[in-house]
Amino acid sequence: MSVITFPSTLSAARMSWGQIRRDVAFNSPFGSQAVNVTGPQWTASLAPPLMKDSSAGQWQALMLQLLGKINQLEIWNLARPAPLGTMRGTLTVKGAHAQGATSLIMSGGAGQASTTIKQGDYFGLGSSTTQQVVMALADATADGAGDITINITGTPLRNAFSNGAAVSWDKPKALFRVVNAKTSWDYAPGLVVSGFALDLIEDWRT
Repeated sequence: MSVITFPSTLSAARMSWGQIRRDVAFNSPFGSQAVNVTGPQWTASLAPPLMKDSSAGQWQALMLQLLGKINQLEIWNLARPAPLGTMRGTLTVKGAHAQGATSLIMSGGAGQASTTIKQGDYFGLGSSTTQQVVMALADATADGAGDITINITGTPLRNAFSNGAAVSWDKPKALFRVVNAKTSWDYAPGLVVSGFALDLIEDWRT
């Protein structure tokens, strides 16, 4: 098994990014309740623009390099590769965070004082089996020390993280595997290539 990183030189005609939750619902005459069985997983799908066969090789190679469902694809949300907020620099986890935490405290140091995080901004933590992308559910502003707390209720931490753990804001990447192992593409008159796409579900297991 290998991890294939999505090439930043590739463009996509469309991309969807979402989340799937493994909930079990219970219904009875006395009411109903839903229980989350496992943590949420990101989903994504993307397709390239129409292109000549002479330009399609990189996309075709990427799809075949995944070896069906064997290899993982490391990719970020192409629509928001960096936060809309102003927080940048070298970010780290501030304090110990337990598995299941629904808020994340980060520090960028005094140089990031009063910087912001906007609702919908993404951040990455961990690597390999601990790799995760979280999303801020509300705007936040760093204090004078450059510390900031964000609400990540929709993407709680799957693992514990210690004080000082690195946090990425530039193209924070999650690990995915393809949903369907079939790979194909269509040719039209003029050798225009279309009809191939990647449908992905997050899977961080090795």
